[in-house]
Amino acid sequence: MLVTSLEEMERIVAVRPDLEWDGWNVVKYINSDNAIYSKEGAFKDGKWLKKKVFPLTESGWHLPNHIGREDAQVEG
Repeated sequence: MLVTSLEEMERIVAVRPDLEWDGWNVVKYINSDNAIYSKEGAFKDGKWLKKKVFPLTESGWHLPNHIGREDAQVEG
């Protein structure tokens, strides 16, 4: 899904504890047993997690459908 509104992206991040802002990019943290060995590994809140970064593009943020909410402002 494509989120084109800053306000909607802020709402999505606010209700999802696995998401946070890193500048204009959104980061999703995922539990993983092998995160410590992964190039996507990050140490956060006392444990190793995998992180996936969703950068802001010219058209908005491209997120997997399962992350967004049904009422998110999306494009086609």
